[in-house]
Amino acid sequence: MLSSATVCQAQTEPVPVGEFGATSNGLIYPPQTMGKLRHIVDSLNLKYKVCELRRAYRSQRQGPAHYVRLETADLAAARQALAQGITPEAFKRRFPKAEWEKDLLVISREEQSRSQYGTREQSATVFESIPLHEQGEHELQLPGNPAAQAVGPGRWVVSSSPQTSYSPAYVEGFFFPVGLSQAPLPARYATLVQYADCLIDTTAQIYREPAKRTGMRYQTALPKAEQAVLDYAHQQTQQPATEATGKETEAQEEARWKAYEAWEAGRLAKMDQVAKQPEFQQLLSQAVADPATLGATDDEFEEYVARYYSARKALEYKRNRRVIGGCSMDNSPRVHALNIAKLSAETVNWETFLRAHLDIMNDRFERVSDGSYAQAGRQTYLRELEELDINVPDLLLGISLRIDNASRNHYVGSLSRLGRALAETQQPRELEQRLLAMVADKELDDFNRVLAYYLFLNYAYNLPDKAVRPQKVAQLNAAVQQLPSYLVARATVRKIAEE
Repeated sequence: MLSSATVCQAQTEPVPVGEFGATSNGLIYPPQTMGKLRHIVDSLNLKYKVCELRRAYRSQRQGPAHYVRLETADLAAARQALAQGITPEAFKRRFPKAEWEKDLLVISREEQSRSQYGTREQSATVFESIPLHEQGEHELQLPGNPAAQAVGPGRWVVSSSPQTSYSPAYVEGFFFPVGLSQAPLPARYATLVQYADCLIDTTAQIYREPAKRTGMRYQTALPKAEQAVLDYAHQQTQQPATEATGKETEAQEEARWKAYEAWEAGRLAKMDQVAKQPEFQQLLSQAVADPATLGATDDEFEEYVARYYSARKALEYKRNRRVIGGCSMDNSPRVHALNIAKLSAETVNWETFLRAHLDIMNDRFERVSDGSYAQAGRQTYLRELEELDINVPDLLLGISLRIDNASRNHYVGSLSRLGRALAETQQPRELEQRLLAMVADKELDDFNRVLAYYLFLNYAYNLPDKAVRPQKVAQLNAAVQQLPSYLVARATVRKIAEE
C-alpha cells in the first residue's frame, strides 16, 4: 500500500475535473442509485408537507457590544474599574494603551469542556463577536454557568489571564449597552429548520461509537484474517511492487509506478474471476466472521466485501472507522465519505447517505493540516441534490440558520462552502431574492441576518462570471442599509475580494 509521504506527494498534482472520476451521468452516483434515492426523497417531501410546525425555535443570545483589552500595565486598576461599571469611553481615557472596538455584534453560547486533569465535564459560557471585514474576532470564555444569569443593560463581561510563555498578562471585556436578548425565530424561517430536520434525521449519525481513527498517521497492522484476503488477492492478480527494494533511478521509479497504475486499472476485472474461487470465498468469510476485523479494515478490503459479500456489511465496516486526512492534499476522508454515501444509497440507508453527502459538500473532515491551496479542487456536488428533487434552497438555508434550541444532532452547514455550492444552483434568482430579503428582514434576529449576509457574499464571490459580481455587491449593500445602525457601516462592502 502507499506510504503517507508518497500519497501526499502524489496528490499535490492539480485535481482533475471530476474529483472522484468520470461517471456515465456526470454525477458522483450512478443512475440506478439516483433512482433509489429519488424514491426516498419523494416520500420525505410528502411527509414534510403533512407535518405541522409544532416547535418554537429561538435565536441565540445576542446584542451590540464594545470590546476593550489591556495588556501588561495597570491590570489591577483596570479590573477594579471594570468591576465598578466604568463606561468604555471613560476606560479608554483612563487607560489610553487599551485596545477598544465599538459596535460589535456579540453572541453567547453555553459549552461543555473537559477539566484539565480529568474527564469531568464543566459548563462554560462563550461570548464571541461576529467579525465584519477588517474587524477582529474576540472571544471570552467564563467558567461556571453565567449564561443562567441575565446579561442586562450596561453590564460588563470580563476575563483576565496572567502572563505565560506565550502571551503577556491581560484583562479584556465586552460591554453591553442594552444587554443580551433572544427572539423567537419567525415561522417562515422555522419551517426551513424543520425541513432540514425532516430530511436529515437528527437521531442518526454516520459513525458508530466509538469509531476508530484511521488514515496515514494511524496506520496499524491489519487483522490476520483480513490480511490473508488481501495477500491472496494481490498474489492472484499479480500486484507489482509498491516500494523500491533498493536504490533505484528516476526511470526505474517511474516504471514501477506505471506498472502499479496499470495493475490498479485492471484489478477489479481480475478480482471478479478470483472471487469465484472457493479459497477466496473461504478466506473472505473467515475475515468477515472475525470480530477483530470491525474497526480495523481498509478501503481495499471493504471494496471486496461490498462487491463479493454484502454491501450492508461493507457499510458497517466503513461506519466503524473515521478517516483522518494526513495532509492538505490527502483526499482519503472525502473518498471515504463518498463510499459511505454510495453504500448507503445502495442499501437504502437515507439517514447515513444525506449526512455523508453533506459532509462532502461542507468538507467537514478532520485533517492534520489543511492549506487553502488544496481546497479549490474539492467540489460541492449541489447538482446531485437538485437532481433528487430536494428543495435545495430550503435545505441549505435551514442548515445555515443558527438557533439556541436546535435538535441535539441538527446539521449545521459551513457558510463558505454553502455559498460556493449555491453559486452552482439552477435557481439563482430565487436564491438571491431570499437571501437579500433575510438580510433586510427586521423581524429576523441580527445574528441570522448577518449569516444571510455572509452566505450571499460567499455566493457572489464564487459566481463563475466575475463581471456580475459588482452588481451582486450593490444589491447586497442596498439590503445592508436595513440592518441595525450599529452594523451598517461595518457590513457595507467596498469591494468584493478577488481570487
